[in-house]
Amino acid sequence: MMRRMLLHICVGLCICLPLQAAQPSKDVAEAALQVRAQFIYNFANFVEWPKDAFADPRAAIKICLFGEVDFAPYLYAYAETLIGSRPLKIQRANEIEEIRAGCHILYVGQDERVKLPTFWQQIHYIYVLSIGDRQGFADKGGIINILRAQDKMQFEVNIENALANGLFLDSDLLALARVIKRNTAMPSSSSSSSSGTNSNGDGSTKSTVIINPTAGKD
Repeated sequence: MMRRMLLHICVGLCICLPLQAAQPSKDVAEAALQVRAQFIYNFANFVEWPKDAFADPRAAIKICLFGEVDFAPYLYAYAETLIGSRPLKIQRANEIEEIRAGCHILYVGQDERVKLPTFWQQIHYIYVLSIGDRQGFADKGGIINILRAQDKMQFEVNIENALANGLFLDSDLLALARVIKRNTAMPSSSSSSSSGTNSNGDGSTKSTVIINPTAGKD
């Protein structure tokens, strides 16, 4: 119940944030950074990793910040916070080798976005919750993508990428996602009108099926 309240509060802040136009722009920018940090922290509370992802029952949940992450100072405020029985450890990763050493949550910074097309091929990211904030991130191997939509800060989830990484996402998290995506494979000879279709490089194509959890609701 407490975890659910935290996530709803965080999403509520994200929705209200753009409406604070009366505040100086610097204050609004700072508030936006704080909200992004809160998003990352809350995601950690709503993901279940398999036992094999940790050395022991009390091993830390490691958040790796890959590249430049402007909200990092606010995220460090959550360091050593307990997620269940595990402390939260936050560290920077400037090289892919540092990520290979073990990360449970990986945030890809702005300066590393250009590497996304080949990024997932360079690391073994099993048991890693990957988070970004670039359009198409969840279509290119990422799991959660934070974005602005209709002047609101929201997030989308690729549930199939999560399952492929051995992760279970809480239903409360999925319920608040703006979009839930699934990847589907189809023969290359099949025609498709979907703009989200791309080549897998193995004679097939991969398209993204978009599920809007709010469809049909007022």
